[in-house]
Order: sequence, then C-alpha cells, then structure tokens
Amino acid sequence: MWEFKVLARSDGLITEDDAKLLFQATHEQSFSASRYTCWLKSRMIRGAGVSFVEIDVLLCNKPTPDELIAELPSLPKEYTQIDMITRSATTMITDKSRLHDKKKKLEKLGYLKKLQDLKAKRTENIKNRKSIQEDYKKSEEQRKVDEEEDRARQIEAQQQQLEEDMKRAEERARLEILQKEAGEKQKLIDLQDQADAAKL
Repeated sequence: MWEFKVLARSDGLITEDDAKLLFQATHEQSFSASRYTCWLKSRMIRGAGVSFVEIDVLLCNKPTPDELIAELPSLPKEYTQIDMITRSATTMITDKSRLHDKKKKLEKLGYLKKLQDLKAKRTENIKNRKSIQEDYKKSEEQRKVDEEEDRARQIEAQQQQLEEDMKRAEERARLEILQKEAGEKQKLIDLQDQADAAKL
C-alpha cells in the first residue's frame, strides 16, 4: 500500500498512531475505534513498530454498518436517542480533529504532497494499464478480422482457380470431340474418293 510506504520509517515500520491514521483514512466513516483498540491490545509488544503484513487484512476488512451497530456498547435505559447521537457526533468531531492535526503534521513534513503525487501516479498507471488492455483487445479483434478476411480471400481464389480449371478441361474435351469428328469425316471423304477412283 503506497500510503504505508510513505509513512514508513527507515526500518520499513510505522508507529501505532500512524497505523490508526491509516485505518481512519481507509475506512473513513466506517472506522471502528473498538476494533482499533482490540488490535492494539492483541499486539504482543505494545508500542513496537507496525509492519504492513500486520495490518493488511484489517485495512481490507472495512466494517459494515451492521457490524458498527453491533459494536456499540450497551447503554442504560435512561439514555435517550439524543444522548446517543450527541455522543456519536462528539466522537466523530474528536476523531476528525485528531485526523486534521495529523494531516497538518504530515503537511509540514512534506508527506501529504508525496501521498498526493503517489495517488495521482497510481491513477495514471491504472489508466495506462486500461488503455494498454483496450489497445491489445482491439489489436486482437482486428487480427481475428484480418485472419477471417484472409481465409475468405483464399477460399475465393481457390474457387476461381477451380472454375478456371473446369473451363479449361471442358474446352479441351470439346476440342478433342471436334478433332475426332473432323478425323472421322476426313476418313469418309478419303473412302469416297477411293471408291470413285475405282469406278474409273
């Protein structure tokens, strides 16, 4: 993940606070503070650097609205719906304020600009890959069309050659018949000439 690479230290790890920032930026309104807390508690060494492998699955598993509702703590019956909305709004404002402060720190370090550049580059790469795939698809389709046209031309040429061969064969047969008939007529004439000479 390119955001992780930007935040990573020289050892390839990020802090737990940076990990929370990634969760918030990736999950946005679906960010679950309780999930993040559970993840922190499950770590073998609290405060140790965080690797991408450690949070990869969690980042991809964005909580659904039903899961977020199920994670809400049990509230006393005297709590009204307004109390719940107020608490939720306060939490969101606090989280947004922390995220805003973190973004300011990143801006000072020049990280935000790098993030934007990397994101733009990633978008451009995706567009380029799609363009290459479309060009390849078009070239493949054109290649198939060209092959079909070549086959059609070959079949047509073969048919024309066959028709010409048949015409030549028919012409040869006709000439042979004519020659045979002419030979037979000449024989009859010769016989008639011989008979007339014998009478004389």
